[in-house]
Amino acid sequence: MKTSVILFMALLSTSARANPPETITLQDVTKRVSESNFAVYQNAIRVYQAKESIKAARGNLLPHLNLWDIAGAAADIYTGGGTGGAGVVGLISDIVPFLIPANWFRVQEVKLLYQADQLGYQALWANELMSAKALYMHVVLDQSLRENILHNIEEVSNIHKIVQMRELLGGAPQGSAREIEIRLLALQEDKRSMEVLLQEELSQLSFAMGMPAQTTLELTQIDLPNMATLEPLNYDDFEFRAVDSAPEINQYDYFIEASDYVRRETMYSFLGASSMSRGAGGGVFDNIPVTPGLGFGTAPSMRIVSAQKDILKLQKLGAEEVIKRQLKLLVNNYNLDLENYRNLKKRTELAKAALKQLFERLSMGENFDMLTLVEASRNHLSAAISFYSVQYRFLLNEDRLARLIFHGDYGKLPNAKEQIEEGRKP
Repeated sequence: MKTSVILFMALLSTSARANPPETITLQDVTKRVSESNFAVYQNAIRVYQAKESIKAARGNLLPHLNLWDIAGAAADIYTGGGTGGAGVVGLISDIVPFLIPANWFRVQEVKLLYQADQLGYQALWANELMSAKALYMHVVLDQSLRENILHNIEEVSNIHKIVQMRELLGGAPQGSAREIEIRLLALQEDKRSMEVLLQEELSQLSFAMGMPAQTTLELTQIDLPNMATLEPLNYDDFEFRAVDSAPEINQYDYFIEASDYVRRETMYSFLGASSMSRGAGGGVFDNIPVTPGLGFGTAPSMRIVSAQKDILKLQKLGAEEVIKRQLKLLVNNYNLDLENYRNLKKRTELAKAALKQLFERLSMGENFDMLTLVEASRNHLSAAISFYSVQYRFLLNEDRLARLIFHGDYGKLPNAKEQIEEGRKP
């Protein structure tokens, strides 16, 4: 039994040495999300599909021979079948597909939808990067909060021991130690909850970077800003740039332009309907009924396309309003944190001074209610947590602003083609 235990411990030790923690920085997050994030990589493949659809659509304009159709048409003519003429006319779509106007319109649609797909890729990448960077900052903040909780547990534990001794000597009311122990147990629960939260956040961060589940991360600290030297933001300074650079808005311009070609395709469908795919971005117009030949359904189909164009315009306006409201809320929170920074810093300093003074009184043998010391310790912890939180929240808002105006890390959009050729393969 003893030998088995020793062997088991040796295996654990070997496993620990085989998987050392991987140290990463905030800049590493940007690189790994751009190269290895599952959602970004999947979307890059969709962009690649859309680009290849352009080549396929152009190729489909060239003559291509369907030997079975040719043989069938020849047989009908030879045997005098009634469908011979129709069969020969039907060969136009194979032998001279460039004579069908719908095919040309479909090529233009595919080009525009490819551009829209590229912007969708940019938006998805930026959102994934912002979420991963926010996770990184939350982990570093929560690690700092955990250290504060551990320090507070140590303080309250020392106070608990002193009160226990005083109760035995009659220098403290009976039950005082029990009250302090209750608060100490609550702090220990907070510590365990924080540790579980950190594990979950680190797991989510490693997934966002496309890393294996067994990866152990070790994050480097972040330099906190000196908020006392910063100036408030003005919403008007960023509104135009946020709207102008938003891929969520700009992709609608390509959808709206593509709808004009869909309408023409519908209009000239009596000369033959295109059988080409619209590519990876064709979901916007997949439900538009386009049928070959002249019929009573052509006019309603054209009205459906016009209505779809109106829907796209409304969706673009809605996207603009969302971006503007996000920017306004961000600016308000940014400026609020700047205003609160001085108060929180002063509050932390006062709470620390009050706690220090009580410990000095205790060391000099002064008799006072120990719950006052516990309360002072809790006030110091609360103030320190609020002070740390406002600084990290400020960093988060700075990064969100960079995301809205595509500045800094968000101005370095990865190339989808290079990611597919050089990045991780499924």
